[in-house]
Parts: sequence; C-alpha cells; structure tokens
Amino acid sequence: MHIEYTSKPSKPTLLAVIRKALNTGETFIQLTWGENQITIEKGQWGLDGHGWIGKNGGQDLANAFRMTA
Repeated sequence: MHIEYTSKPSKPTLLAVIRKALNTGETFIQLTWGENQITIEKGQWGLDGHGWIGKNGGQDLANAFRMTA
C-alpha cells in the first residue's frame, strides 16, 4: 500500500492510515511526503518501521501498534 501526501501529515493522521491498512491485511505500507518517507512492514516478529516524516519516525509509529500487531 502506498499513500502520498501533498502536505505534511500529523502523527494522528499517520497512525490512522497505518491502523486502517493493518486492519485490511496489508503487510507493506509506504507513506511519502515529498522526499520524506516512512515504510512499515509486518513480518513474523511484528512490525518494523523505517524512515521519517517530520518528527515522526517509522519505528516509533510501528511501536505504537506493537501490542496489537
């Protein structure tokens, strides 16, 4: 799943999109804003996040779902 933003997304917006994607069974989520990118991957050990958008890190966002993933 790939989502591209034209304006900087907030943390609640990013979390909502990730939650929705995980609930539909997505295992690879890529969020971009200009040259900034966050990738969330669901593997056998849980969620792994990479990259940054603003002050929001991919692993920090993935950790928000660690208890439910």
